[in-house]
Parts: sequence; C-alpha cells; structure tokens
Amino acid sequence: ETLGGNENLKPHPKHEFEIIVCHANVIRYFTCRALQIPPEAWLRLCIFNCSLTYLTIRPTGNVSCRMLGDIGHLDYGHSTFSNHHGFNW
Repeated sequence: ETLGGNENLKPHPKHEFEIIVCHANVIRYFTCRALQIPPEAWLRLCIFNCSLTYLTIRPTGNVSCRMLGDIGHLDYGHSTFSNHHGFNW
C-alpha cells in the first residue's frame, strides 16, 4: 500500500510509550540497568523531584538516555531535591 501514489513513502512503525511515575531512586536504578552500567552507579546520580527521564529503546535492543532528571518544565521556585528548594543544596 502506498500513500498518495508515492511508491517510496512507507508508513512509520507504531511507537509505544510507557509512562512510569515513581521515586527517584527507582528511576536512577532502572536507568543504570537499562544502560548496562553497574547498578551501584545510581548513588552518583542526582534527580530532582518532579523531573523527567526519557529512555529510548530501539528494536535492536540498544538503549539511549535522552534526558535524566530534566526539570526544564518547572519554575526555579518549584524545583526541589531532598527537601531543599532551588539549586543550592
């Protein structure tokens, strides 16, 4: 099947997204496991509350971390980490 009569155009494969809301420790641990680095490395990662982490898993099984702990959607006054506000902790 073609789109608009163009033989070279093929429909894109279906993309799937999983949204997981959980504690930062779980996100750090899962990220380490997905990237195949030692799970103990999660202790060296800092993730703000209400942050976004975005992992891409390709059909080949390769995993890329596109964002880790991103808080660009929050105002400075709303960013917190371990009961501290802002970036001075």
